[in-house]
Amino acid sequence: MELELIFKILVGFTIIQRLAELFLAKSNEAYIKSHGGKVLKESNYIFMVLLHSTWLVSLVGAIYLKKLEINVTFFVVGLLLFILGQILRVGAIATLGKRWSTRVMVLPQAEVVSKGLFRYVRHPNYLGVVLEIFALPLIAGLWELSLIFSFLNAIVLFFRIRFEEKMLTKYNNYDQTFLKSST
Repeated sequence: MELELIFKILVGFTIIQRLAELFLAKSNEAYIKSHGGKVLKESNYIFMVLLHSTWLVSLVGAIYLKKLEINVTFFVVGLLLFILGQILRVGAIATLGKRWSTRVMVLPQAEVVSKGLFRYVRHPNYLGVVLEIFALPLIAGLWELSLIFSFLNAIVLFFRIRFEEKMLTKYNNYDQTFLKSST
């Protein structure tokens, strides 16, 4: 199969996956609310939505507006990083189950999830996203998109992770589960 076609399939797959995850997130949010949980208002959320949307639109735009010159080495490295990102994200979503969402949610007094990938990585979903945002454009040699969106994602995650950890500490046992073990 031609490398450019594989890249196009991966972009299409990622778009479909993200749309499916939005439906899953809505379902999980309803579940959390029905069990006394809260979906917390996060001023940063709109920037995350815009970042991911713009990233995907940029990839589609590159497919149709740019002559892609795919380097086999970058393709393989990017593909491996993308697959690792998928493993981390899907593993985190599966481990969190009904507690996963695109929004910051808390289920007061519930134990923080510390099994599965969370035993080794505090935020495997975010690490997976970091890898995907960098790797998917890299597959097609779109260095500019890899670097620009990785930089913007780092800014968004800087604020989001702090907010999420603060809320999990306030409503759950996050600090006892993770922060004390890292000090």
